[in-house]
Amino acid sequence: MEKKFVKIVDKFCERFADKIIWVFISLYAIIFSYLSFLKYYSFGYYDWDFASDISVLWNSIHGKIFYYPFLEQSIFGAHIYLIILLLIPVYMIFQHPLAILFLQSLFLGLAAYPLYLLAKSKLNRVFALMISLVYLLYPPVGFMNLFESHFEIYVIFFLFFALYYFEKEKFSKFLIFILLALSCKENVSFVVFMFGIYAFIRKRSKRWILTPLILGVVWFFTAVKIIIPYFAKDAKLYNEGFMFTAYYRHLGDNIFDMAKTIIMHPVLTIRYAFTAEKLFYIYDLFSPAGFIGFLSPAVLLIAFPVFLQNLLSSVATHTKIYYHYTALIIPFIFVSVVFAFKRLLNYNRVYKYRILLLFVFVVICASFSISLKAPQFYFLNYIKRYQINDLARQKKKLIEMIPREASVISTFQFLPQLAHRHDLSSMHLVSTGFRMYTNVAYQPPSGLEYALIDFNEPLMRNSFFPTQAPDNIRSFLEDGGWKVMGAVDDIILFKKNYPSGHKLVEMASEEDIDNPMHVNIAGQLTFLGYDVDEMNMDGDRILHFAYYWESIKIGPGELGFFIHFLDANGNLSFTKTHTFAYGVYPSKDMPEQQVIREHYYISLPSGLKSGEYRIRVGLFALANRAVLPVLDAKTIDNLGRVILGNIKID
Repeated sequence: MEKKFVKIVDKFCERFADKIIWVFISLYAIIFSYLSFLKYYSFGYYDWDFASDISVLWNSIHGKIFYYPFLEQSIFGAHIYLIILLLIPVYMIFQHPLAILFLQSLFLGLAAYPLYLLAKSKLNRVFALMISLVYLLYPPVGFMNLFESHFEIYVIFFLFFALYYFEKEKFSKFLIFILLALSCKENVSFVVFMFGIYAFIRKRSKRWILTPLILGVVWFFTAVKIIIPYFAKDAKLYNEGFMFTAYYRHLGDNIFDMAKTIIMHPVLTIRYAFTAEKLFYIYDLFSPAGFIGFLSPAVLLIAFPVFLQNLLSSVATHTKIYYHYTALIIPFIFVSVVFAFKRLLNYNRVYKYRILLLFVFVVICASFSISLKAPQFYFLNYIKRYQINDLARQKKKLIEMIPREASVISTFQFLPQLAHRHDLSSMHLVSTGFRMYTNVAYQPPSGLEYALIDFNEPLMRNSFFPTQAPDNIRSFLEDGGWKVMGAVDDIILFKKNYPSGHKLVEMASEEDIDNPMHVNIAGQLTFLGYDVDEMNMDGDRILHFAYYWESIKIGPGELGFFIHFLDANGNLSFTKTHTFAYGVYPSKDMPEQQVIREHYYISLPSGLKSGEYRIRVGLFALANRAVLPVLDAKTIDNLGRVILGNIKID
């Protein structure tokens, strides 16, 4: 019975596997293209990588070849992405950011095909199909696909083909794919060099050994010592002109010192490379591939320099499976799986139970992938996460208010949809106060016309929000003459010297207040009153709320502001929370005995019924969410909220 089942499976795969693999690839590409589509239109890209890629391609087509706006120089002053030369013709035809996202999903899916060919040549169609399926379900592939876009992801496709032609001993085709792989990034030269070592271990002829050895060394030093320093706008600001050596300064002042430290101090190197957190990284890489690749470690040797590069980096994201830094490693993990199965199946007892072995392997891989929350298994959750909702549509309207040729600076999520212009800057440089990877002060371009800022954007509030960030952003807004042109909640579109606009936070007087109050909150601030009016932004209802404060004394920690809208029966209809003064005018920096007016634009829910609503507000500590007490009992309700009265919403 068991033998009969095995024969049925073998026969079925012999007949249909070559077609089924394309079904798997198509499903992967369609699902991830759709998720990328949703993420793009829901403004889910919260880093600059995707915007960088789009901007470089668009600028290359429109007269500024290889221009990288966030470094204000050629992209070759940072990385050697020759792959751009192949992508430019594609982007000339399909000039839309989604084209790159779809192409990325397609190539990550297509990489399963050369893996299938290699596995089929070493094993059989059953194993080849299942190993390829495990690759398509591999968490780092899914995470990488949804984290921005990156030119180096194409290396997976090229390296799988290079490995396939290496095994088929077709040197010219192997060389073509090695050269294509080198076009993806300068550190691919490490892998190319190690192909020469691997060829020596496999006892190949001199051309298999010497060509990749020489090519790898020559390309690395040409890229790092000649090309990148030549194109770097200010090479002297960076270590030898190659800015990314900053990640390894704990090992030495230059590349040779770093190599010397690794060789001469192996114990120190091992301690740094194999911390508990980094061991988990290795676990996360190999567990969704069943750990089986360790049974055939020779091919993993090719990826060893890249492993070392990631493990020795001082940047935490380099040892996480959620980013593109795993791209160069993935092909070798899966080819090691192929060779491990080939070795196991040489044993008769193992071969007899090969289908059971394969079934256990797939179940183990799927289990680990599910435990790591691979997008492939949780794509419905991602569809919910990337909803194109009212807020996304309102963000799109703010972008449409900016002329196509205008010079813009924005926070990360807006950069991809603004990238089709020559003059684009990122607010994270204002926030940190320095040019990328330097200690040189950042000066925003003098010709900036518009600024689009989401003051609650995750990276703006964490990774790129040092202690000096509030001062930097406040100085940018005040010194640049920026006035509000449009707004939704904490998202503000500014135009420089906009005649009919006003500053986001500004000095005022008590005479300006339409609805005066005088409420002492925790002895820190006096809530002096508010103005309110309903406005329309291209069909969306926005409540323009201006409230007035006066500082009493400096309080500990930063504050949040909440506003509750209650219906006629006293039931809560909706709530808005907001960082006090947008997080860039902290209460500790407010001048004492000076009236401050803050403008807040509340987006009313699309389904909100017209009618009269009661308004309640209050302050809370951001650190622990504790509501600050109001010292005047006459001004609060039974829940301690400040009573603002009623407002009629049409």
